[in-house]
Amino acid sequence: MPLTSDGMRDAGGLFRRFGRQEDGATALEFAIVSPVFLGLLFGILELALTFWSTQVRETAVANAARQIYTGAFQTSASNADTTVALVNFKKSVCDNVAAMFNCQKLVKVDVQRYTSASSATITVPIRNGAFDASSFGYNPPGSNEICVVRAAMEYPVYVNLIGYKTGLTSGNRLIMASAAFRTEPY
Repeated sequence: MPLTSDGMRDAGGLFRRFGRQEDGATALEFAIVSPVFLGLLFGILELALTFWSTQVRETAVANAARQIYTGAFQTSASNADTTVALVNFKKSVCDNVAAMFNCQKLVKVDVQRYTSASSATITVPIRNGAFDASSFGYNPPGSNEICVVRAAMEYPVYVNLIGYKTGLTSGNRLIMASAAFRTEPY
């Protein structure tokens, strides 16, 4: 590299030579593009898993609620005690869920009966930014009564590149599945 009269290297020549070099251009382009590409890829995968687990839970609740709809669950001798019945119903829901998450630990189940559609008061189980299932319970419907079955869980958010507000202070999503119906006359 040529030296100037004061012993310094010619910076212009260095920049001209640097501009002509193409070694490493692919690596530089990959370094610029890859974070965006990987972020989109992981975001799409997470969204797909969220939709899939929501659909699995909806199907599980519908299948388990069918037992209440026909009266088979309420008339079973093993479900005479409401505490035992809630455990058995939750097991019925979890038996229909694929092993993607720990259903017995994470999912909270609520079964409520109502005498008329106008008397149905269903609250959102979020208090102060946290999932609160304290109002969940098991109040089995009788013959020809309105019933609402809900199953809820906090679902973790792994990729949140755009700062999506989930409604929970933990940063997780609240995923719920529900079924509302009038039981058969049994």
